[in-house]
Amino acid sequence: MKMNHPEVLIIPVLMLLDYFLTIWGAVLSEKKYAQHFNYEHYELNPYHQKSIAEKKWFNPKYLAVMTAVAAMCFVWGVAWNGEDGLAEGMFGFATILSGSLVGRHLSNICIFRYFIRHPNCVSGETKIVQLTALNMARSQIFILFFPLLLIAIFSPTPFVIGAVVSQVFLFFLNLKWISKAKSQLRKPNPT
Repeated sequence: MKMNHPEVLIIPVLMLLDYFLTIWGAVLSEKKYAQHFNYEHYELNPYHQKSIAEKKWFNPKYLAVMTAVAAMCFVWGVAWNGEDGLAEGMFGFATILSGSLVGRHLSNICIFRYFIRHPNCVSGETKIVQLTALNMARSQIFILFFPLLLIAIFSPTPFVIGAVVSQVFLFFLNLKWISKAKSQLRKPNPT
Protein backbone atom coordinates (compact mmCIF):
# COMPACT_ATOMS: atom_id res chain seq x y z
CA MET A 1 0.00 0.00 0.00
CA LYS A 2 1.70 3.15 -1.27
CA MET A 3 1.05 6.45 0.43
CA ASN A 4 0.56 8.95 -2.40
CA HIS A 5 0.46 12.02 -0.16
CA PRO A 6 2.44 11.49 3.06
CA GLU A 7 2.26 15.27 3.67
CA VAL A 8 -1.24 14.78 5.12
CA LEU A 9 0.43 13.29 8.20
CA ILE A 10 1.46 16.85 9.13
CA ILE A 11 -2.15 17.38 10.27
CA PRO A 12 -2.05 15.10 13.34
CA VAL A 13 1.46 16.38 14.11
CA LEU A 14 0.17 19.98 14.08
CA MET A 15 -2.82 18.97 16.21
CA LEU A 16 -0.52 17.36 18.79
CA LEU A 17 1.65 20.47 18.76
CA ASP A 18 -1.47 22.58 19.27
CA TYR A 19 -2.34 20.62 22.42
CA PHE A 20 1.15 20.51 23.94
CA LEU A 21 1.88 24.16 23.13
CA THR A 22 -1.42 25.09 24.78
CA ILE A 23 -0.34 23.33 27.97
CA TRP A 24 3.14 24.86 27.81
CA GLY A 25 1.65 28.31 27.25
CA ALA A 26 -0.73 27.86 30.19
CA VAL A 27 2.19 26.88 32.43
CA LEU A 28 4.40 29.77 31.26
CA SER A 29 1.62 32.35 31.52
CA GLU A 30 1.24 31.67 35.23
CA LYS A 31 4.88 32.50 35.95
CA LYS A 32 4.51 36.24 35.30
CA TYR A 33 2.00 37.18 32.61
CA ALA A 34 -1.09 36.11 34.57
CA GLN A 35 -0.04 38.34 37.46
CA HIS A 36 -0.75 41.33 35.22
CA PHE A 37 -3.35 39.99 32.80
CA ASN A 38 -5.96 38.10 34.76
CA TYR A 39 -8.32 36.09 32.56
CA GLU A 40 -11.06 33.60 33.29
CA HIS A 41 -9.69 30.81 31.09
CA TYR A 42 -6.39 30.40 29.32
CA GLU A 43 -8.04 28.14 26.73
CA LEU A 44 -10.57 29.81 24.45
CA ASN A 45 -12.28 26.58 23.33
CA PRO A 46 -14.89 25.86 26.02
CA TYR A 47 -14.67 22.11 25.35
CA HIS A 48 -10.99 21.97 26.35
CA GLN A 49 -10.92 24.53 29.16
CA LYS A 50 -11.06 22.00 31.99
CA SER A 51 -8.20 19.79 30.77
CA ILE A 52 -6.05 22.83 29.94
CA ALA A 53 -6.79 24.43 33.33
CA GLU A 54 -5.67 21.16 34.95
CA LYS A 55 -2.56 21.22 32.71
CA LYS A 56 -2.95 17.59 31.72
CA TRP A 57 0.12 16.81 29.62
CA PHE A 58 -1.33 13.36 29.03
CA ASN A 59 -4.97 13.47 27.99
CA PRO A 60 -6.36 10.05 26.99
CA LYS A 61 -9.43 11.54 25.28
CA TYR A 62 -7.32 13.85 23.14
CA LEU A 63 -4.87 11.06 22.30
CA ALA A 64 -7.79 8.83 21.23
CA VAL A 65 -9.01 11.57 18.91
CA MET A 66 -5.47 12.06 17.61
CA THR A 67 -5.13 8.34 16.90
CA ALA A 68 -8.38 8.45 14.90
CA VAL A 69 -7.23 11.57 13.02
CA ALA A 70 -3.86 9.98 12.23
CA ALA A 71 -5.61 6.83 10.93
CA MET A 72 -7.95 8.93 8.76
CA CYS A 73 -5.00 10.92 7.43
CA PHE A 74 -3.16 7.71 6.58
CA VAL A 75 -6.15 6.40 4.64
CA TRP A 76 -6.55 9.81 3.00
CA GLY A 77 -2.87 9.86 2.00
CA VAL A 78 -3.20 6.43 0.39
CA ALA A 79 -6.52 7.14 -1.37
CA TRP A 80 -5.66 10.63 -2.66
CA ASN A 81 -4.03 10.26 -6.06
CA GLY A 82 -3.77 12.39 -9.13
CA GLU A 83 -5.25 15.86 -9.47
CA ASP A 84 -7.99 16.27 -6.89
CA GLY A 85 -8.91 19.87 -6.15
CA LEU A 86 -11.24 18.94 -3.29
CA ALA A 87 -8.57 16.88 -1.52
CA GLU A 88 -6.03 19.67 -2.02
CA GLY A 89 -8.51 22.23 -0.67
CA MET A 90 -9.25 20.06 2.36
CA PHE A 91 -5.51 19.71 2.94
CA GLY A 92 -5.12 23.51 2.78
CA PHE A 93 -8.02 23.90 5.21
CA ALA A 94 -6.74 21.40 7.79
CA THR A 95 -3.08 22.40 7.52
CA ILE A 96 -3.58 26.15 7.77
CA LEU A 97 -6.25 25.84 10.47
CA SER A 98 -3.91 23.78 12.67
CA GLY A 99 -0.88 25.82 11.65
CA SER A 100 -2.57 29.09 12.59
CA LEU A 101 -3.34 27.71 16.05
CA VAL A 102 0.25 26.55 16.49
CA GLY A 103 1.44 30.00 15.37
CA ARG A 104 -0.78 31.68 17.96
CA HIS A 105 0.64 29.45 20.70
CA LEU A 106 4.21 30.16 19.63
CA SER A 107 3.45 33.88 19.71
CA ASN A 108 1.98 33.58 23.21
CA ILE A 109 4.95 31.54 24.42
CA CYS A 110 7.37 34.21 23.13
CA ILE A 111 5.37 36.89 24.98
CA PHE A 112 5.25 34.85 28.20
CA ARG A 113 8.99 34.15 28.07
CA TYR A 114 9.65 37.87 27.56
CA PHE A 115 7.62 38.67 30.68
CA ILE A 116 9.57 36.05 32.65
CA ARG A 117 12.93 37.44 31.50
CA HIS A 118 11.84 41.07 32.01
CA PRO A 119 9.70 40.99 35.16
CA ASN A 120 9.58 44.78 35.48
CA CYS A 121 8.35 45.41 31.93
CA VAL A 122 4.76 45.84 33.10
CA SER A 123 2.98 46.75 36.33
CA GLY A 124 -0.58 46.68 37.53
CA GLU A 125 -3.30 44.19 36.81
CA THR A 126 -5.98 43.99 34.15
CA LYS A 127 -8.91 41.62 34.40
CA ILE A 128 -9.93 40.27 31.00
CA VAL A 129 -13.32 38.58 30.94
CA GLN A 130 -13.76 35.61 28.62
CA LEU A 131 -15.98 37.56 26.25
CA THR A 132 -13.23 40.15 25.75
CA ALA A 133 -10.56 37.47 25.23
CA LEU A 134 -12.74 35.78 22.61
CA ASN A 135 -13.40 39.06 20.80
CA MET A 136 -9.68 39.86 20.80
CA ALA A 137 -8.91 36.41 19.37
CA ARG A 138 -11.60 36.81 16.71
CA SER A 139 -10.06 40.12 15.64
CA GLN A 140 -6.60 38.53 15.40
CA ILE A 141 -7.88 36.05 12.81
CA PHE A 142 -7.61 38.87 10.26
CA ILE A 143 -3.81 38.83 10.63
CA LEU A 144 -3.72 35.61 8.59
CA PHE A 145 -7.06 35.87 6.78
CA PHE A 146 -6.32 39.06 4.85
CA PRO A 147 -2.95 37.97 3.35
CA LEU A 148 -4.43 34.55 2.51
CA LEU A 149 -7.37 36.27 0.81
CA LEU A 150 -4.97 38.36 -1.27
CA ILE A 151 -3.02 35.24 -2.24
CA ALA A 152 -6.28 33.49 -3.16
CA ILE A 153 -7.29 36.42 -5.37
CA PHE A 154 -4.00 36.51 -7.27
CA SER A 155 -3.09 32.82 -7.14
CA PRO A 156 -6.30 30.84 -6.64
CA THR A 157 -5.25 27.27 -5.96
CA PRO A 158 -7.41 24.74 -4.08
CA PHE A 159 -4.87 24.70 -1.23
CA VAL A 160 -5.02 28.49 -0.78
CA ILE A 161 -8.80 28.58 -1.07
CA GLY A 162 -8.97 25.86 1.59
CA ALA A 163 -6.65 27.96 3.75
CA VAL A 164 -8.95 31.00 3.42
CA VAL A 165 -11.96 28.86 4.29
CA SER A 166 -10.12 27.62 7.41
CA GLN A 167 -9.89 31.17 8.73
CA VAL A 168 -13.55 31.87 7.91
CA PHE A 169 -14.39 28.66 9.79
CA LEU A 170 -12.26 29.77 12.75
CA PHE A 171 -14.02 33.16 12.73
CA PHE A 172 -17.47 31.55 12.90
CA LEU A 173 -16.33 29.00 15.47
CA ASN A 174 -15.14 31.92 17.57
CA LEU A 175 -18.56 33.56 17.15
CA LYS A 176 -20.13 30.34 18.48
CA TRP A 177 -17.87 30.48 21.55
CA ILE A 178 -18.75 34.17 22.00
CA SER A 179 -22.44 33.27 21.93
CA LYS A 180 -21.83 30.58 24.55
CA ALA A 181 -19.89 33.05 26.74
CA LYS A 182 -22.72 35.60 26.43
CA SER A 183 -25.27 33.00 27.49
CA GLN A 184 -23.08 32.18 30.51
CA LEU A 185 -23.14 35.87 31.48
CA ARG A 186 -26.94 35.95 31.32
CA LYS A 187 -27.32 33.00 33.69
CA PRO A 188 -28.36 34.10 37.18
CA ASN A 189 -25.84 33.50 39.95
CA PRO A 190 -27.15 30.97 42.51
CA THR A 191 -26.38 32.90 45.71
